[in-house]
Amino acid sequence: MLARSRDSRKSARRWMRRDAQVILEAFEQPIRCMVHDLSDGGARLSFAGPLADLPRAFTLVLFKDNVQRDCEMVWLNGRFVGVRFISQWFVTKSSERVSASKNPRAVSRERGSLA
Repeated sequence: MLARSRDSRKSARRWMRRDAQVILEAFEQPIRCMVHDLSDGGARLSFAGPLADLPRAFTLVLFKDNVQRDCEMVWLNGRFVGVRFISQWFVTKSSERVSASKNPRAVSRERGSLA
């Protein structure tokens, strides 16, 4: 995939280094990751381990804010993954986060934003 210039992005990226995790329907345990930048439309993530089993669609969970967002992978480059958001942010209670990692679709979602 060709690199996009900053000028062609639909929304500005916010550079960060934030712990997060990815919830996959096929796995019981979430996968830890790091968010390196975030925009209204997507994010750049990194993973410590190999990404051979990472599916095209998954849920990203930001620990600090207790928010989640469904994502679709759009590019992969080594240990970095670019994702496009395919849902709005939704909030989970910290007690629901553990349950969500076992069955992410079983948790009722309260729609929210990162404002």
